[in-house]
Amino acid sequence: MMRFRNAKNLNEDLMKTNNLFLSVALTTLFLFSGCQKKAENLVQFVNPLIGTGLSSGPNAVKHSQGSEAWVQDIPAVSTPFGMTQWTPQTRDTEAKCISPYYFGGKGIQGFRGSHWLGGSCTQDYGSFTIMPETGYLKTFATDRMCDYNKESEVSTPAYYSCLLMQQNLIFVEITGTARSGFFRFSYIENTDVKIVITPNSDEGQGYIKVDPEKNEIYGYNPVHRIYQGWGQPAGFSGYFVVRFEKPMDNFGCYVQMEDHKKETEISGKPDIGAYAAFQVKKDDVIQAKVGTSFTSIEAARANLDAEIPHWDFKKTRAETEQIWNETLNTIQLKGGKKEDYTNFYTALYHSMLYPRTFSDVDGSYPSFDGNKSIQKIEKGHVYYDDFSLWDTFRAQLPLVSLIAPDKYEDMMKSLVLKAEQGGWLPIFPMWNSYTSAMVGDHANTALGDAYLKGFDINIDKAYPYMRKNALEVSEGEDFKNGKGRRGMKSYLQYGYIPLEDSIKEAFHKNEQTSRTLEYSMTDFVLSKVAEKYGKTEDAQILAKHAKNYQLVFDNETKSMRGRHIDGTWSSDYNPTARASYLTEGTPMQHLWFVPQDIPGLFDLIGDKKQVHDKLDELFSTDEYWHANEPCHHIPYLYNFLGDYAATQKTVKNIMASEYNNFDGGIPGNDDSGQMSAWYAFSAMGFYPVSPGSGEYQVSSPVFNEIKLNLNPKYYPGGKFTITQSDPDTYKTFSKVELNGTEIPFVLKHEDIRKGGKLKFSN
Repeated sequence: MMRFRNAKNLNEDLMKTNNLFLSVALTTLFLFSGCQKKAENLVQFVNPLIGTGLSSGPNAVKHSQGSEAWVQDIPAVSTPFGMTQWTPQTRDTEAKCISPYYFGGKGIQGFRGSHWLGGSCTQDYGSFTIMPETGYLKTFATDRMCDYNKESEVSTPAYYSCLLMQQNLIFVEITGTARSGFFRFSYIENTDVKIVITPNSDEGQGYIKVDPEKNEIYGYNPVHRIYQGWGQPAGFSGYFVVRFEKPMDNFGCYVQMEDHKKETEISGKPDIGAYAAFQVKKDDVIQAKVGTSFTSIEAARANLDAEIPHWDFKKTRAETEQIWNETLNTIQLKGGKKEDYTNFYTALYHSMLYPRTFSDVDGSYPSFDGNKSIQKIEKGHVYYDDFSLWDTFRAQLPLVSLIAPDKYEDMMKSLVLKAEQGGWLPIFPMWNSYTSAMVGDHANTALGDAYLKGFDINIDKAYPYMRKNALEVSEGEDFKNGKGRRGMKSYLQYGYIPLEDSIKEAFHKNEQTSRTLEYSMTDFVLSKVAEKYGKTEDAQILAKHAKNYQLVFDNETKSMRGRHIDGTWSSDYNPTARASYLTEGTPMQHLWFVPQDIPGLFDLIGDKKQVHDKLDELFSTDEYWHANEPCHHIPYLYNFLGDYAATQKTVKNIMASEYNNFDGGIPGNDDSGQMSAWYAFSAMGFYPVSPGSGEYQVSSPVFNEIKLNLNPKYYPGGKFTITQSDPDTYKTFSKVELNGTEIPFVLKHEDIRKGGKLKFSN
């Protein structure tokens, strides 16, 4: 909304921005020029606006429906795996499946301290919004929404800026740390301004207070659950403290459209907020710092004091950029296409945002499952939450294990802490609560994979909970609350979950065949864990369960199909249509979800040619759905037939057709970075098809050199290099050598730990 009086005034006001834009442009040019000279400055290749629009890949366009068609990422400013992310806001609700920001939105409503799970269809929670205003007080998000100059927009992992086209122009800049944010609001003429703070409580339960003596506005937004316990309090809030550099000239609170001038406190009503008012002169800058926490207002203040103890915006920005550069430099590239650098490092950025830091700088965090007390993780460690495990066990968490192994280890330890505090290993822990949001049991998958790879998991503490999920039935209030596997009584009785078990106590009801497939895969991982841990009897039982996928394979249709208690098959069968017994997919897609026993699956389908033909059919008929995770390993299955060229061609075709440098450049929901992690692995030329196997299936890289600079504490070899010399990086290769010795197109995790060189040639 532009409130310029006439065209003459518009031109005059825009002319006044010239000096400001020139300064910003020169600064940006200087930084970019420095990036060009220093290859280690990799932030230049990250474009956080990728993934903020409607997915543009042809595969996603064909198969995705509703919110699945949107990538759902946000241009998040934070450090890797930060507690709170700072994003422009185009939608003001915390409702399920609505991202705070969409590229091309009607306008900006403010700038949100967000706990949105990027790329998801969950909910934001405990969030709040800051909006600078000129003119009269505008309280509703739709009223204060204004246009912004698209050419002025700058988005990086460490910095966001844009020019708000209000009655008087405002240049907004944001940077941040793990738990805190830093804002600069620059003005080009004398005017009255207000900084409006809104706790985004859809339930009308927020609290906010103005403290003129401390020059602060602080408050909280209570968190509510969805999925299990929908609408119930999660037992904690998102707390925030906004501190201004300059003393307020005036202040107040508001309820809806009512301006309560000089009032200092308000709570428990819909559409509340507070504001600080200032008189500014030409070229004035108002700075505000914000601390956040999930434990208390005092903790939010302490986090802010610890992370940003000064008022030097450039210093904080530079420090956050340095953190990102150090993390991105774990993987260095040479050769290949220029646009692939942007795709790759943006994918890496998206893969390093979640799970989120949940503990304060002193280690405090609300206990899992209802916040019955405040816990404290041991010094030097971080407690994490928001694990989108149905998605991320596949590639995102394995990628984190390579590039940030210390944080990955803390993530796995956080899962064990949740089990200790709640009594069961969680299925899909979000907003520090049990959810059972999706099918499967992938805390077990992820923990088991980490333990088998040699990460420091306290198996004496973890194993009883891992075993409990796999071999015990959750009942009563525990089950209603989301604890334990769904359909477990049936699974243990029949070896599969029959159609008669409708799985009522879950957000995803039914989906019995998918649950059977996923439990059997996880039981394979757990059988390996039990074997390593010396639990021989458990290992034998779980290894048997790992074969349960065979019980839902219909030999007549050569597909995974719904099955009744009496053994008969569901009449609801169409190979290319979604079915109620499958999770977000078709029988043609879910046939291949047996990553723990690909040779066994192939034996069920037929001979080598029959399997190859069936894989070819999936891709040639465009029934392959890359925009959803159960398909992600399928392109690599040609390797198990010895057709390494087909794997390479298929993988590279998906990369070229489904990923690009535009706002819709990721196929479907990014799902906590899983879609991005698939790209990152595939661009490097290998992918973790089977959790617990300690192996990666190899395709071939799209760069001439990939150097992994690995943490020697976890990877004693320190460096692992992947090379190929052909200028056409999208071609296929017939030969791969590890440290000079030709190998099949399979790479072991232990090979990466030891360090070495993987070379492709023909």
